[in-house]
Amino acid sequence: MSPIDSALHELAGIRSGSDPVVTVYLDTKWADEHQRERVRVFVRERIRWARGQALDKTPENLRFQRTLDRVETFIDEITRQAHSEDANGVAIFACEGLGLWRTMLFGQRFRQQFSIAEAPQLLQLARLADDFEPVIVALVDGGGARVFESALGEVIGDSKIEHTAPSRHKMGGWSQLHFQRHVRQQIERNQKEAAEHVTFLFDEDPSSHVILVGPDRILVGFEQMLPQRVRDRILCRLQNPRERSDREGRMRDQVMAQVMDELAEYEQRIESHNVEHVVSEALAGGLGVLGPEDVVLAVNEGRVHRLIIEDTFDQTGWRCKTCDAVGMAAVTSCGYCGNETTTVNLGEELARRVLGNDGEIEVLQPRPLLHHYHGIAAVLRHRRTAQAAIGYAMEQPVF
Repeated sequence: MSPIDSALHELAGIRSGSDPVVTVYLDTKWADEHQRERVRVFVRERIRWARGQALDKTPENLRFQRTLDRVETFIDEITRQAHSEDANGVAIFACEGLGLWRTMLFGQRFRQQFSIAEAPQLLQLARLADDFEPVIVALVDGGGARVFESALGEVIGDSKIEHTAPSRHKMGGWSQLHFQRHVRQQIERNQKEAAEHVTFLFDEDPSSHVILVGPDRILVGFEQMLPQRVRDRILCRLQNPRERSDREGRMRDQVMAQVMDELAEYEQRIESHNVEHVVSEALAGGLGVLGPEDVVLAVNEGRVHRLIIEDTFDQTGWRCKTCDAVGMAAVTSCGYCGNETTTVNLGEELARRVLGNDGEIEVLQPRPLLHHYHGIAAVLRHRRTAQAAIGYAMEQPVF
């Protein structure tokens, strides 16, 4: 499991009974002071509003005020560039009552968000993890390979596996044949070592995609050195970059620009396929459900394998404080047990539950086919049993 997937599952398991959890996402890719000031103003206004919700000097409110103090101080340091200037996006999850303080800096941008809730708000982080899956890039030539590791759209590793072949000499006959055979053996050893390194990196995170870069004649042989489990994850094969000089990292940047384009196209294809698949499954009575009502039911029953949700989905829901059921709209009593409920952001609550049940989250831009079903669908682990269906029909209210 990648670090961001681990973080998502860890955060999905956090819920506070009394002290609010503060979630902040910021776009910190600013080109000028005006953009920087907009972030300052956004945070200042949200924190002023949040402080106004907790004026009574109860222990919970005092802890909440200290949480806000810490968030405000950290963001002030960010805007003054006391932290990494390379960060284009910042995520903060904080709650003093829970001992929660987690800050994450990324090369990718976020939509500005400041939320106060009983649990961390995870949809933006889930979309980042979904859009920028890990990838291993092998730039292969006769000398060996240069291998890049990329996570969340950023290069996190750069290794060279190469050994210089012996220089050509002018002797002919058997000496020349021996020399050519020696060169071929050295090239084969270089590429075998590079293939072993790629395999090692892949086995560290089998969810990684693999992209090979180089001449076709070399890639064919190199690919055969990879075990089948690695070959199965090859996303594409690219030609050598035009810029062969590595001064100031230009070659690496050019290769990674091609890689990011390929990943973006792949993600678009996968999203389109997944939307079409879940709609066809649902309409055929298979392992798919469409629309908020059916998705909520499937989540309550723990049957969701993959939640597919548009990033513009914005509906209010409820959560029962006693039986932990979730439902649509905002109601004061649970439709299952009749006890008190609390208001939640429905999309965030569904995402948290699916992650907590080892499911997957796919957050995507609005698509006409999915938008027709109010921007939400789910792929299921299994169908409902008849007993479960009858129980639901008896207990679930109609809103």
